[in-house]
Amino acid sequence: AGDLFLENRQSKFLNFNKKVQGLATRFTLGKEDNKTEIFASAALVRGQYARSTFTGQEGNQGPYKLRGNNGELYVLVISGSERVYVNGILKKRGENNDYIIDYNAGEITFTSLFPINSEMRIVIEYQYSDRNYTRFVTYGGVNHTAKKWSLGGYLYSENDVKNQPLQQSLSPEQVDILNNAGDDINQMNAPSAYLDTYSDNKILYKKVIVNGVEVFEYSNNPNDELYNVRFTLVGNNLGNYILTNTAAIGKIYQYVDPVAGIPQGNYEPVVRLVAPTKIQIATVLGKYNPNEKTAVDFELGVSNNDQNLFSALDDEDNKGVAGKLNFKQRLLTKKWQVDAFGNYQFIQENFRTIERLFNIEFNRDWNLTTFSGNQSLIVNGLDFTLPQKGKLTYQFEKLDFSKSFTGNRHSVNGFFKLNQWNLQQNTSVLNSDGNFAKSTFVRNQSQARYHFKKNWIGGTFRLEDNQERLAATNQLSSLSQKFTEYGAFVGRGDSTKVFVELGYLQRVNDSLQNGMVKRVNTSQS
Repeated sequence: AGDLFLENRQSKFLNFNKKVQGLATRFTLGKEDNKTEIFASAALVRGQYARSTFTGQEGNQGPYKLRGNNGELYVLVISGSERVYVNGILKKRGENNDYIIDYNAGEITFTSLFPINSEMRIVIEYQYSDRNYTRFVTYGGVNHTAKKWSLGGYLYSENDVKNQPLQQSLSPEQVDILNNAGDDINQMNAPSAYLDTYSDNKILYKKVIVNGVEVFEYSNNPNDELYNVRFTLVGNNLGNYILTNTAAIGKIYQYVDPVAGIPQGNYEPVVRLVAPTKIQIATVLGKYNPNEKTAVDFELGVSNNDQNLFSALDDEDNKGVAGKLNFKQRLLTKKWQVDAFGNYQFIQENFRTIERLFNIEFNRDWNLTTFSGNQSLIVNGLDFTLPQKGKLTYQFEKLDFSKSFTGNRHSVNGFFKLNQWNLQQNTSVLNSDGNFAKSTFVRNQSQARYHFKKNWIGGTFRLEDNQERLAATNQLSSLSQKFTEYGAFVGRGDSTKVFVELGYLQRVNDSLQNGMVKRVNTSQS
């Protein structure tokens, strides 16, 4: 009882960790080679999963602001919940590492040891304190493990208590708005103005008619019928008001006429309502290992995600299913060990998870910009293992979205340690075709390192060549780019503890210019 850390990393479709406050219990029956585990927990949720994605600004170490799932500018991040990725690589927190974070302000700053540039793709996953409603979670499951097989099931339910709002007090009129909004957040806006009495310490407005439209206009005349109005930032060209003055007692907003029907402001006299939500996931998974050379496992998942518990509208897309099947088979056991492996995964369009389902760079790996439909992913390949010396893997992947995308990807990854030599190789080639664009994406990372006594010397080669053509125009898109990088380095010491390494890199960058990928610069470091 008390502060708990709920986590499941065994399930593909119910993969999560969450800090909560509540009760948990666990029982284990049987012996080690034939046992059953039963567990259950119920708690109040401390944090809700969120994700911020942005590109680094050249020379700007921060702070970078983290937002909530509803666009909240000021969020309280749960301590220790964040995971920071730059170009797909997980970074470390600390003044002597890569970044520091202000949990109370929801801001992250990168240290001087990790300079930020405009070519860095930054993804931050975190949990933040969402206090719009009391939020409750229940999580339980059972696992049975035998010598050659295992079978288990999990059930997860997390939902807001819609009749217990915390940071917002909903009036009957606002509840009616949520009832009629369905899952459309653009309909979850309520008028913010209410009649108020004059005071020198208030910013108040009167109603006036401008070009046949009733609008609010700032007034300090006590004889006017005055309103207290709250303005919400809705985005550029989405509102009809702008901020004109910041006074000592508040901010003053002014109406701006639309031009050709397009709003010219970024504020509206509304308050954004947050609907209570619910997500439930149930999974069944199992493994079968008939012998040392064969392994098979599967998982089935069902989800129920309601984006507005006040409304029955748009509930037809709440439920979804997913499934996966894996196998691995040893083909050869001699000097070389050869294994064949395969995986099939199907995810219905409406299936939802608590956290992300794939690796952090999945969309970039496949050049995914817009996609829709049921997803199927086929992976198969061969592992060539030289015991104690290294491993080489060839893999073929085919990804399809039923309504919008098809692609295939070949990759070769290897690492070998041969006497004093360390060799690494990662190469992939993607071909894709979709409603939005058609692309070819080639990537390569190679490194060779030679050790002698406490010294080493080596070289690197990196290449990316991404050519994406828009389906509508057959023109290259802004994602099209190319770079080639060569490097050399020498080092001395213990590479796992104290060492010194000096290196040289030369990089040639090509980017989109006048519809073609052309040379833009060459850098040396």
